[in-house]
Amino acid sequence: MVGIMEWKAEKGRRVRVERDWLLGLPCQRATVPVREGMRERTRLRRVARCARELVRRGVRRVLTQAEFPCWEALEEAGLRPVETEAFCQMLAPALALAALRCRDRRPERSAVLLSGPEVSPALFRAAEQLCPQVRDFMVDAGEEGEELAAWLRAEFGAAVRPPEGMKADVTLCFGPSPAAGETVFRLCGPTPDLAGFLPAVRGEMLPAGLDRLPLLALLWEEGRIGQEQLNVLPPNTKLLT
Repeated sequence: MVGIMEWKAEKGRRVRVERDWLLGLPCQRATVPVREGMRERTRLRRVARCARELVRRGVRRVLTQAEFPCWEALEEAGLRPVETEAFCQMLAPALALAALRCRDRRPERSAVLLSGPEVSPALFRAAEQLCPQVRDFMVDAGEEGEELAAWLRAEFGAAVRPPEGMKADVTLCFGPSPAAGETVFRLCGPTPDLAGFLPAVRGEMLPAGLDRLPLLALLWEEGRIGQEQLNVLPPNTKLLT
């Protein structure tokens, strides 16, 4: 069960936790009444009260607004955010192609680098999808990366280059890496860096007020959206939700 923690500008002290639905998913929605000039200690106390009630109702993960300032209180109660790493790594091919479009680069004239400590399933899938589409493809993932490069050459007859001395138009990092490029996506850890690009769902309005990346990761994880329904928008795109 997932929870939603939200502020609501209203009078009163009573926090509310109610069963609700989020795009077809059952959830528990916690509402914290806030007002202008409220002391930080009071706000934290109300958030902690909501968090304890969410946990009592079986919630372990929670969605919030972007840059929610009270995560420490949520974590102390036993709540955690929805992880986004797997979702972002699944999006790697779409992110790379969106970055090339943004720079008016044709894939067949571009260079893409995949970097990671090993060849994870996500890195392998990205390589399999991108290698046939780009001019120069590079893998920097140790010995496993060399084995993958050999397999890609045999499978696609592609120009898989060694990463040394090559300049990448797009770099996709599946683990901590100093790798560089014109556009670099760091797709690992609790806060992946998508270089300003925005995942979106074609033809779907998302609820306002929630951090989009964890929300999309949850919908994908639960099978409510598929890879074919997702689009990647360039930086500074104005979204309605």
